[in-house]
Amino acid sequence: MHYRLLAACVLLCAAFAHADDRPAYFVYLAGPEVFLPNAGEAGEDKKRLIERLNASQNWPFKLVGLYPLDNEIPDFQPDRETGIRIYRANIAMMDRAHAVVANMVRFRGPGMDGGTAFEMGYMRGLGKPVFAYYDAEPFYGEAEPAGLYPDRVRRQVGQSPDNSAVDIDGLLIEDFGMADNLMMIGALDDSGVMLQASFEQALMRVAEHVARKR
Repeated sequence: MHYRLLAACVLLCAAFAHADDRPAYFVYLAGPEVFLPNAGEAGEDKKRLIERLNASQNWPFKLVGLYPLDNEIPDFQPDRETGIRIYRANIAMMDRAHAVVANMVRFRGPGMDGGTAFEMGYMRGLGKPVFAYYDAEPFYGEAEPAGLYPDRVRRQVGQSPDNSAVDIDGLLIEDFGMADNLMMIGALDDSGVMLQASFEQALMRVAEHVARKR
């Protein structure tokens, strides 16, 4: 019995060593979660889900999440200098990453967070794949479908009483049947994916992409 137990431990240790030896594919975790009251915990939850998928999916690689709040920002102050240091730290993290997975949830308006949009565009500009999902529950207390961007504009901004093609200020409402600005959806299309309904689904699309490239 003792030898069987020892053998099982050896096999288990070997399995863990194999898992640790798998090549890492770094994923930048973009989204307005950094503004949540529990922003750090939100990032840890994402990384724990990645670890669960690494353990359960038997991939010949592992995904590793890079969350903006992982950056060490010394002498943090609510001033311009600190903001620029955060920007440069996030740029360095994206330069290291192989892909971005972004939450395109509406944020402080009908469209997605501006910083997240920049991060998607930056990664696409580097020629790296862009993946995204829509998760409203952490922000608004319940899940909601992404829906269409022009519908959100009409609900939140208002449309002209005389012309449904323009908003209350007479500005054209972008309407191409997309969930957000066409440039953001175009970045997803370049990567061969669509906006996903959950973070987990977006991660699965990342894994499929990595598997195809190997």
